[in-house]
Amino acid sequence: MQVLRKMKRKHLWQLIALCLFLGSVQCVHSQDAYQLGEEALQYGNYEQAIQYLKNTTPTGKSRIRIGFAYSQLGRYREATDTYQEVLRLVNAGELGQQTHVVKAQAFIGLGFIAYQQGKFDDAIQYYKSVVEQNTVGVSKAQHNLGKIYAGRGEIEKAIDAHQHAISREPNFAEAYFHLGVLYSRKQDWQAAITALQKTVTISPLMPNTHYQLARCYRQIGEVQKAEKAMERFRSLKKVETDIQKYLEAVFSADTDNKVTALVQLAYTYLKYERYEAAAREFQRISVYSTSDVDTAQIHAGYGRIALEQGDISEALKHYNRAIQLGLKSAETYHYLGIAYMQNRDAKRALKQFKSALTLNSDYADSHLMLGTLYTTDGKFETAEKHYKKTISLVPEMAAAHHGIAYLYGKHNRDLDQAIASARKAVELSPSSAPYHNTLSWLCFKRGKYDAAEAALLKAIKLAPDNPVYQEGLKEIRENRK
Repeated sequence: MQVLRKMKRKHLWQLIALCLFLGSVQCVHSQDAYQLGEEALQYGNYEQAIQYLKNTTPTGKSRIRIGFAYSQLGRYREATDTYQEVLRLVNAGELGQQTHVVKAQAFIGLGFIAYQQGKFDDAIQYYKSVVEQNTVGVSKAQHNLGKIYAGRGEIEKAIDAHQHAISREPNFAEAYFHLGVLYSRKQDWQAAITALQKTVTISPLMPNTHYQLARCYRQIGEVQKAEKAMERFRSLKKVETDIQKYLEAVFSADTDNKVTALVQLAYTYLKYERYEAAAREFQRISVYSTSDVDTAQIHAGYGRIALEQGDISEALKHYNRAIQLGLKSAETYHYLGIAYMQNRDAKRALKQFKSALTLNSDYADSHLMLGTLYTTDGKFETAEKHYKKTISLVPEMAAAHHGIAYLYGKHNRDLDQAIASARKAVELSPSSAPYHNTLSWLCFKRGKYDAAEAALLKAIKLAPDNPVYQEGLKEIRENRK
C-alpha cells in the first residue's frame, strides 16, 4: 500500500512538471507571437498582426494592439468592440496593474475611429477623457484635439491644444509642426518660422516641415532661405520615396525572400545615414533566419554602421566575424580594409583590398584605396596603375582624378597632366576644398600663380578657417612679386 502511494506521488510530480513545462512553452510561444505581431504592425502588415496577436495570452496590451490593427484596416466595428471590451475589463478590475495605460489607449483609439468617421464631437469627448484622466497619453490627446479644432477653423483653440501637448512633451515634433502651420494661417510668419525651426531641430527629416518653412520665408521676402528650404524638401521627399519602396518590398516579401528584402532596406537606411533604423533592420534578420550566412549579413551590417560612426574597433570585430561566418565578398573585404586603414594598419588594409580584388578584379573602390596606400608608400608605378584602373572603371570618380593628380605632383611627373586631372576632380566635386587646394598647389609648382591664387581662393571660400590655405595664399602672392 505504501509503495502504491509512492508511485502515485511520483506520477503526480511528473504530471506537475509536465504542466509547468507546457505552460512555459506556451508562454514563450505567446511572447514570440506578440513580438511578431508588433513587427507586423510596425510595417503595416495589419492582417498578419491580428493573427499573431490573437495567438498571444489575452492582455489589455494585446487587445489594444488588435484594436489598433482593426482601425488601420478600416474595420471600425471590430476595432470599437475591441476597445470597448478593454474598457469593460478595466471597469471590472480584471486587467490588473497599469489599467490607466490601456484605458487611455482605448479612449485614444476610439477617438481616432470617431474622427475617421466624421463624428468630431464624439472624438473630442474621447480625447477629453484622456486629458481628464491626466495619466498617460495626454500630449497625444491634446495634439489630436488641436487637429480637430484646426479642421473646424477654431484656430485659437487649436493653438492652445498644441501648446498644451508641447507642455507635456517638450520634444513633440508633430505638435510644433502643426503649431507652425496654424501660425502661418494667421499670417504670423515669424511665430510660424520659430515653431517650424523647432520641429527641424527635433526631427530634421520631416519633408513637409521644410516645405512649410519655404512658404513662410517667401512671405517675408527671404528668397534665398526659401529656396534652400524647398531644396531640402525635395531632397527629403526623394529619400522618403526611396525608403518607402524598400519598406513595401519587405512587406510583400514571402518568408524565403524576407532576409534579402531586409538587407536591402537596411543598406538603404545606411545610404541616408539613418543608423538606428539600419541597425533595427539588420537585427530583424535574426527573426527569420539564424543561418551562418544570414548572421554574417547582420555582422557586416553592424560593421558598416560602426565604421560610419567612427567606432573602428567595433567595425573590425564585426567584419572579421562576418568573414569567419562565410561572408567572403569583395565588399566585406573592402570595408574591412577601410577599417584597418582608419586604424592606421596599412599592412592589413593592403591585404584586405587585395582579397577584394581577387574576388572582383573590377571593384573600383579597392583599386582607389590601393592607389592611396601605394602613394603613401612612395610606389609611383603601382599607385598610378591602380588610379588609372579606377578611372577606367568609374570615369566620374572625383577621388581617383584627385589621387592621380596628387601622385604626379608629389613625384614631379607630368605636371600638365596633373593639373588637368586636378581640374577634372574639382569639376566633378566643386564643393571639395582639398581638391581646390591641390589644384592650386600644382599650378604653383608650374609657375601659374594667377591660376594658383584663383583655385586657393575657392578653397578658402569653402573652408575659411583653414590656416594652411591662408599660408598658401600668402606664399603665392610673395612669389608673384
